[in-house]
Amino acid sequence: MSDKIKSKARLAKNLLEAAQAKGDSGDFAYKLAARSIESHLDELSQIELASSTSPAFEMLDFRIKAPHLRTGSAPLDLVAKLSEEVRKTLGYAALRLMQGGIDRKRIPKDLYSELDLRLAGILPGSSRFIISAAANRDLLDDGISKGALERMFSVLSSMGEGEEFLSSVNVLGPSSAKSLREFLKIIRSHSAEAEFTWKYSGDEVFRWNGTKEAIDAVTSALEVTEIIEQEKVVLHGKIELLSKRERIELRANEGRLIKVLYPKSILSQVSELHLEQEVTLYCQVTETENPLTNESSIFYELLEIRS
Repeated sequence: MSDKIKSKARLAKNLLEAAQAKGDSGDFAYKLAARSIESHLDELSQIELASSTSPAFEMLDFRIKAPHLRTGSAPLDLVAKLSEEVRKTLGYAALRLMQGGIDRKRIPKDLYSELDLRLAGILPGSSRFIISAAANRDLLDDGISKGALERMFSVLSSMGEGEEFLSSVNVLGPSSAKSLREFLKIIRSHSAEAEFTWKYSGDEVFRWNGTKEAIDAVTSALEVTEIIEQEKVVLHGKIELLSKRERIELRANEGRLIKVLYPKSILSQVSELHLEQEVTLYCQVTETENPLTNESSIFYELLEIRS
């Protein structure tokens, strides 16, 4: 525990012992006080969990702010629906990260097991839902949960506009984007605002301030944006950028620079490539369209390295 929380916990425990002693002697008022202090100690434990410094978990703090949630309690169906949509958002994002493609409909159980998503706590302060995901970061500080979270927060931070939004939605994938949209719609249906915080090893990685305007903007964009599969193409060119973060930049023979996304399932093949290498890549072309802004963009995803 942090020093501040430890100090508060020690004080609360001393008060609890005194209240329990007097309550055991028959004083009903002290029995009630003891229950209140026990509840406070539980809250301190949950707050400490939310600011956990353990590198084993990615911690997500979803704070839903609305007048009818100020007591810290929340309707059970709200908790259940929000938890399920977060589960599917991160599950489908992880699936696209690992296997690629935009038409996958089922998340394997072993992938969910690797993410190990858990409702770690509910805190006071409007309604705050703490969700943990197994970090399992490698020597390059990379992991499936981290990649899925980055993709989700990238869509949120785009505010539903511009090339950033089109690119982030394409990378997230249509199934994950649909669940994220439903998650935001649930919050909007309660006339609520939100604040999402992602922490790792005690440090804040990302924070999104979901005002009503921000939630409306992202939700509306997700409702109308489409990711459409186009043709499959063969690209010839020279590698100008090679990243283990699922990116290749190819200078095509005709001179244009093409950004190519690849899934982790073919990382071992990509790792055999090198800069300035002449290659032939077989790719799926997709077009992402946002009718609200009349914007569209073309994206390439690697299917096979042919040379």
